[in-house]
Amino acid sequence: MSIISKKKAALIKHGFIYKKTPAGTGLYCSEALDKAGGIRHGFSTREGGITKDPPYASLNLSWNRGGSAEEVIANFRIFAEGAGISYDDMAVVNHEHGSVVLRLDNEHRGRGFSLEPLPFCDGIITNDPSVALVTSHADCGAYFFYDPVHRAIGMAHAGWKGTFLRIGARMAERMAEEYGTRPENIIASTGPCICKTCFEVDEELGAKFAAEFDQEGITMPGKPGKAYVDLELAAAVQFVEAGIKPENITLMNACTYEDKDMFFSHRRDKGITGSMAAFIQLM
Repeated sequence: MSIISKKKAALIKHGFIYKKTPAGTGLYCSEALDKAGGIRHGFSTREGGITKDPPYASLNLSWNRGGSAEEVIANFRIFAEGAGISYDDMAVVNHEHGSVVLRLDNEHRGRGFSLEPLPFCDGIITNDPSVALVTSHADCGAYFFYDPVHRAIGMAHAGWKGTFLRIGARMAERMAEEYGTRPENIIASTGPCICKTCFEVDEELGAKFAAEFDQEGITMPGKPGKAYVDLELAAAVQFVEAGIKPENITLMNACTYEDKDMFFSHRRDKGITGSMAAFIQLM
């Protein structure tokens, strides 16, 4: 029996708003989060940066994938300008493809940029408007969470491992623990990621996803010994199981693998590629 019934599935929103910023960069945003007000958020594209080397051109936002540190800093400053946030306010996850979620506040501004990295974490939450939460992506999913009642936000990096470990459910739990957030008040959105027709895995891993999420459509047959996994649907299942209302969920349905002009893709480009970034900040 599927966790998300057809009736509930019909309430989930699909799609995105694309914004071209005055800085020449692009952002993918959730209409529901925009309409909620009180936050800035978005998911970057590869447009508008200074990096010239084709595999990493042009807005490469990775410290570990091509280009000098000076280039990456310059790109992050361009990204921040386009996003309408301050470079000095940003703090970025130090991801390890796990489910650790850390609470941040003013003292964490600059962590992973001008200051030392955060401890290993794939999720970060705050109720402090002075800090902008940032995650890094090159096929892995981004989860945006906003509690407009308690004025709290969360941002997660969700590869297949973090998705399987239910980093989204853990985010909801941590926001409840730290800020009194009720899951039914959370407005949640995924960002661009590798889609269900491009994310091929071993048949064994596909079977594990099917068993873990118990939802029709989580996996599809692939070539012999292979299967396809729908990471966005797995995100939606854990959001609903955590108590987030289906009508408060948006799946952007933008594939990083398919759109080479807009996105870097670790899998498509066999690791020779840059990274995008996602962010959310209270206003």
